[in-house]
Amino acid sequence: MRFEIMNAAGKVKLCASLFMWLGIVTWIGNMKLHLWFVFVQQSTERDVVLSVANEQVNISKRHAPVNAGWSDGKTFSILENAIEHRVFWSAWLDGLSTRVFDVEHERKWREQVRDARVVVLEAGCGRPTNRLATFADGTRACVRYGIDADQVLGETLSYYLAELLGISNLPPLALSKLNLSSEQWASVRGDIEALEWSPNAIVSLTEFIPNVTGVFIPLHLRKQQGASLQLSAENASNVTVTYLVELMQWSDLVIFDYLTANFDRIVSHIFSLQWDARVMERTTNNLLKTINGHLLFIDNEAGLVHGYRVLDLWERYHRLLLGSSCIFRRSTVRRISELKRSGNSAKLLCELYLAREPLARELGCLSEEHALTLQNRIDVVYKHIKQCAEIM
Repeated sequence: MRFEIMNAAGKVKLCASLFMWLGIVTWIGNMKLHLWFVFVQQSTERDVVLSVANEQVNISKRHAPVNAGWSDGKTFSILENAIEHRVFWSAWLDGLSTRVFDVEHERKWREQVRDARVVVLEAGCGRPTNRLATFADGTRACVRYGIDADQVLGETLSYYLAELLGISNLPPLALSKLNLSSEQWASVRGDIEALEWSPNAIVSLTEFIPNVTGVFIPLHLRKQQGASLQLSAENASNVTVTYLVELMQWSDLVIFDYLTANFDRIVSHIFSLQWDARVMERTTNNLLKTINGHLLFIDNEAGLVHGYRVLDLWERYHRLLLGSSCIFRRSTVRRISELKRSGNSAKLLCELYLAREPLARELGCLSEEHALTLQNRIDVVYKHIKQCAEIM
């Protein structure tokens, strides 16, 4: 009898031990499962994973780029695929946007037109003071004389600042001197004299791009009676890939126009809202689109020099424009960060300009006052990007 009681007690202890170990194993299993779930969840938030289940953005073959690889009916999640960390355009989307003007093409074009003979000079290229030039080989360029030399300088420095920022949306540019006895200008001497252009003035030549159209400010960047629809991950949904690639270029333009204080593009539209409620329904000044969907930032004469001189009149609207976008290209943010760390963006700009342009020393560069203004504006953009990252 005693043996049976001891045997039963042993069985009870054995069962208790088994249940205890089973509980421990179950607890460990649950902890592993929880940790695995947390890891997967965090990885999903970090990684850009293509999805066909989310219907926030509909992409059809008609709207998607050829290399997007989507067929009719396929969808993807904008937050997972187009935007990373809520403030950066994704590498996938950036990969769909090619450089507008190839570096080698720009170099060859500049070298070609500096001495090329102009055979026709006619009206075109926007302002009445501008002219469309045709060279002997059939190449065409926009000639910008400018009301004064500062406008030509602003156009030129804006072009080289864009290069520092890695923004390729500005057509190739070169400077030329109106030497009426030179082979380059002799054939159109009568036209130049009729225009009353000053002999030996320095003009800018920019590549003429045919088959372009006007561009409307996207809804996500429009100002309606003082309010804004800020471009952010929350409101950039239900749109096509084509539209997103264009928005990505607009985000560069917002930064570029703020840095140069160019009031003669988007800012002038914002300003005009005071008396013209429908101004946003019209095409943007000095902005064109190619048949490939590339935006062209043209006529930058108001940038840097003249824009800085009248900054007090326009700064309120420049700030509104900058605040309208909270998504950025990583490459642009990296360049902004580098320019901020340098502490002397104007020095880097002038060095690049002097190295590339033979007439740079004669035309001049930024004054000390404007050099300080440029650096201050670099700092403001850097701070804005940082604030967007913190808020998002």
